[in-house]
Formats: sequence, structure tokens, C-alpha cells
Amino acid sequence: MSNRIRHYLKEEVLKVIPHLHQTYRIIGTYQKNRNKVNERKLLSQLKVIAEKLKIFKEHVQYSKQAYFDVISASELNISDRIISLDIAVGAMHIEFPVSRSYSHQESKELREALDRFRFLEEDEVLLLKEKKKSGNFICKGIGASPGIAAGKAKIVKRNSEYKRLPKNTIVVTKMTRPDVIIGIENIIGLVTDIGGSLCHAAIIARELGIPCVVGTKRATTQIKNNSYIRIDGTEGVVEKAVN
Repeated sequence: MSNRIRHYLKEEVLKVIPHLHQTYRIIGTYQKNRNKVNERKLLSQLKVIAEKLKIFKEHVQYSKQAYFDVISASELNISDRIISLDIAVGAMHIEFPVSRSYSHQESKELREALDRFRFLEEDEVLLLKEKKKSGNFICKGIGASPGIAAGKAKIVKRNSEYKRLPKNTIVVTKMTRPDVIIGIENIIGLVTDIGGSLCHAAIIARELGIPCVVGTKRATTQIKNNSYIRIDGTEGVVEKAVN
């Protein structure tokens, strides 16, 4: 799964690398001098980097995904949060050497925090099973821009296809690029295979106020071109539209 990050999210990786360097510089400064000023800077930076790494969470193995969540868990001590950052970055397998300054084992508090986040995700799986029983379910992703849209799906494989979109189209694609703007006036919803809450499609959709579901992993293979679908940008669900 980590190969997916290197293959599909090259631009996102390049953007996050400077922030990772900045984070580890602040960690180094804090380790040399653990005063209140350096502590506040580090706590603030951990919140920043946790948000920027969210896009990569769903693309690493399941057992490592909760570490992305607990980087910003304020109830944990700094040591545990740095360990979580190290493990999250390591799970991404990107070209970024991580110097692990904390060598102690995960604390009881960290393990409990990880279990809480994993339990929440398992609870979502149970809800998903209930939705599938309706017979209209197609796929599930991340609700990246709230709202509901129903219309004809267009599988977009090439950027040039945005020029020929009919009105009231729900675009289904692996991931969006800036070219989506070309046909934006005809788009009422966006669905992508990859991406997180901070990906290009999510940002564009929120700016325009249209529903968006990202990170479905398989929308482009499960949704038939020109079929009628319904997307829920709050719950992150894609279904067949009921006439």
C-alpha cells in the first residue's frame, strides 16, 4: 500500500517534506532545551504536521493508521506523540530519514489511545455493513465536502475530458488536478479513488460548496460511466440513485 503513496501522491509528498523537516528541527531544539517556550512551539507544530499527514493515513497498512490520529492527541505526553509521528512517517515509506530520539516502548496511555481510534474505525465498518444491505450501496470514502448530490456519473481519465462535461455531472476520477476548473460550472459533485480531507478535490469542492467524497479506493472501477448515482459528502457514501 505504501507504493501507492509514492506513485499517486508524489506532489503531496513533495509538499509535506518541508513541514516534516521543520517538525524534526523543532523536536531537536526541544530535546536540547526542554523549556516552556520550546515545548509550546513543539506542541503547536505537532498539531500542524498531524493535519498535513492525514491525507496519507488511508494509504498505509491498517495497523499503522491510528498513529496518524494520536500525533495530535493532547492527552498524551510529548514522547508518545513523537513516537507516533515516527511510526506514521515510517509507514509511508517515503524518502525521508527519521531520526528516532525516543527509544522507550509505547506507554500504556499511548496503547489505550490507539485502541480508542481503532475502535471508532471498526464502528464505522459496522455502520457500513448496514448501508450495504439496502442494495444501492456502491462504495465508501471520506466525506470531504458536505451535502448530497444526485446525477449522472462521468468517469474522467484525461484532463481534456473536463472540456466536454454535460450539465449536472458528478465527476468520478482517481484524483483531480487543476484542470478540473475547466468544466467546474457543469459539476455538481466529486468522487475520487485517492486523497484525504486536504486533497485538491476536497479543497475545490468546499470552496464551491458542492458535495465531495474522496479516498474511495475503487470508485472508478465500481461506478459505471453515465450511470445515475447519489453521493453524500457528509457521510462519504456513494450509492445508486433511486428514480
